[in-house]
Amino acid sequence: MLLRWMMMTVAKRVALAACGLFAILIMLGIGGVPVPWFPDAEITHQKPYADFVGSEYRVTGDVSAHAWNDFPDKAKILTISLIPPPGVRNRFVSYVTPLRRGQKIHIVSAWRSVVLVEFLRYYVVTVPDAGLPDGIRIKMYVNSDGLPDPRLYEPIVK
Repeated sequence: MLLRWMMMTVAKRVALAACGLFAILIMLGIGGVPVPWFPDAEITHQKPYADFVGSEYRVTGDVSAHAWNDFPDKAKILTISLIPPPGVRNRFVSYVTPLRRGQKIHIVSAWRSVVLVEFLRYYVVTVPDAGLPDGIRIKMYVNSDGLPDPRLYEPIVK
């Protein structure tokens, strides 16, 4: 009888711990925590992203460049993300630079990043004359269709 009670207690605790770990994974996944053992993969030559690489867009909405740092070293910028309002303000953002309407953006390549529950797709872009530092990767996130947000960007037809 005592042995049965002890086994039930252990089973309950194991089940509770497993549920707790699963809940933590869900919270991290919703938060967009990247999976470190899956590096970003280049998808520049895959459809539909290949159709957009090399094209230029003009900023038509409110977009800011957020400089992400290597906390606690806030001077070391790891990457820059183009984000619409409300944006992000925390210890991992060194500074925010608003882009002016009409600012040109050139799409250089397409990438896919793995987070716990989904894939994030982004273009690496250049933003000339925006006052952003050279040599830092600038990311513009897109949906799975590859189309930059039409509320924020419009294509420049040559």
